[in-house]
Amino acid sequence: MMKHGIWRKAVFVFLILPMISGCWNMRELEHMFYAHAIGIDYIDGQYKLYAQILDFSTLGKQEAGGSKSETTEGAWVGKGVGNSFQEAVHHLYATSQRRIYWGHLNSVVLSEAVLKHGIHEVVDQLTRYNEFRYTLWVFGTRNSVEEVLLASPILESSPVYSQLSDPEDVYEQSSFIPPKRLYQLITELREPGKTPLLPLIHLSKGRWVDKKTQYSALELEGVGIIKDGKWNGWLSKEDITGSRWLDRGTVRTPLVIDSDKQPAAVVIFEHPKPRIHPEMRNGKIYFNIGVTVKGSISLMVKEVSEAEIASRSEKLIGEEIRRTFKEGLKQKTDSLNLLDSFYRNKLPEWRKLTQLREFALDAESLQSIDVKVQITNSGRTVGPFSPSK
Repeated sequence: MMKHGIWRKAVFVFLILPMISGCWNMRELEHMFYAHAIGIDYIDGQYKLYAQILDFSTLGKQEAGGSKSETTEGAWVGKGVGNSFQEAVHHLYATSQRRIYWGHLNSVVLSEAVLKHGIHEVVDQLTRYNEFRYTLWVFGTRNSVEEVLLASPILESSPVYSQLSDPEDVYEQSSFIPPKRLYQLITELREPGKTPLLPLIHLSKGRWVDKKTQYSALELEGVGIIKDGKWNGWLSKEDITGSRWLDRGTVRTPLVIDSDKQPAAVVIFEHPKPRIHPEMRNGKIYFNIGVTVKGSISLMVKEVSEAEIASRSEKLIGEEIRRTFKEGLKQKTDSLNLLDSFYRNKLPEWRKLTQLREFALDAESLQSIDVKVQITNSGRTVGPFSPSK
């Protein structure tokens, strides 16, 4: 009986071995390359793919408090070329010495050229392959895609800490142009009332230096306007400033208050609450906007009352909103995304309107802008110091 028991146990172990061997064919982590960001360009009828591969040795040293690597700046950039996006990817594979793993891909940078060509094929490929995620950060650029991917963060050796990889970190401190994820871009491309505005990243040179070198830093310079999946122009950071007051995602944003054409105070505003009221009269669409926002005085260089600061802030915010609206009209663009509220609240009228004309807005479409500012913290007055007598 004991022999039969031992035999049965041996058979059981033999049968169960195949079931526990599922991890035997897994690759070691150090035997793969990890793509962290990609850039896509379109030149002479061909796609150019740039893949930023992380050097984890520099990241590990940094996390442990070590020094920077002397051989690399935290990443390598590989290139692939092809008549299609997929062909460019496989051209990249040909020179890669290891399997490239895309599961940690964090960001995508699209050149102005590929945006003008159209992004439908690129978006289709990014959403079709199972290792890509819908949560990728998406940027456009008017600079060289390769230079953007090679830019090293200030004081850091790894691109993991760059604005390209973690744009929310900067946005939460100073909210002007909101970062955009892939799923948000796809949603806007499919919504009839939406105008996709893609953050444009570029290299700002000469603003960060040490004793030896001037460094290039990544910065958002504006937004690219996307229409029917293609580039339709762009708006600078100054031109798009008014949109921050209609974005409920705005975390923290400054406003400089002038007095007699001189800076008098700086107010930090948080979490604006916009209201957009669309209406249709005589076959035309009109909008009335309301904004309620609270702010605190961060700096005061002149003696100005809180009531005057609040009144001046209300006027400046209204001017910024109207300016952004007018800058959009120059390119036949709904830069404030006002039409989305009309589409969602008055669908029958929307259908009639879009059948009559291609672009429904004009200079009279934005009627009133009502801004209510509440100063919650007077901050601290800073003036000239005089010696005591």
